[in-house]
Amino acid sequence: MSSDITTEVKEEKKKGKGKAKITIVLMLTVLLAAGTFFGVRFYIRGVNYITTDNARVTTNIITIISPTLGRLERYLLSEGMHVERDEIIGWIENGGPVRSPINGLVVRSYVVENQMVSPMEPLAVIADTNRIHIQANIEETDIMRIQRGQPATVTIDALGSVQLEGYVSDIGLITQAELAGTALFFNTGGTFTRVTHLIPVEIVITDDIDLESLIGVNARVQIRIN
Repeated sequence: MSSDITTEVKEEKKKGKGKAKITIVLMLTVLLAAGTFFGVRFYIRGVNYITTDNARVTTNIITIISPTLGRLERYLLSEGMHVERDEIIGWIENGGPVRSPINGLVVRSYVVENQMVSPMEPLAVIADTNRIHIQANIEETDIMRIQRGQPATVTIDALGSVQLEGYVSDIGLITQAELAGTALFFNTGGTFTRVTHLIPVEIVITDDIDLESLIGVNARVQIRIN
């Protein structure tokens, strides 16, 4: 009788070990499958997308200069107002009218009525409201993978996690460093330091959203390349 009980106990232990092995194998299988899924997903996203946090809302900024020296006998601009292309924004005594070169938003005004002005000093700064876009600065090592028309997803810091759809509308011809005249970098010993340069890429938002109050705000861009 005692022998039978001992045998039964041994059999139960074997079954328990067998079940434990099966459980471990199943767990490892699940973990391996999950790892493969996320690994492939990460790989696909890495191949199919280029992402950058070096982006912002921007537009063409136009500085209005007085065409001649004289007294600004009439001045109609104030910050925050909208102007139309060729709209008269002021008159210079004996010099004629001053007109807006674009449709835009007055973001800075430097003068007041009856002030003396000259071609050496700005009157105001106007943001082109017809050209508001996202400028994404892309590393030179990725730029050949980007083409006009590629779809893009944009998140703007001021709007939280809201995702906006758009597309690549233009690709810069030269790097930001070349534009700024800082393409070469040397340390104090005169040794050239190689850096990765950035090329500006223009993203146009296709969603219906007013970006006038967000000019200059940081953004994040994801461009689909496949």
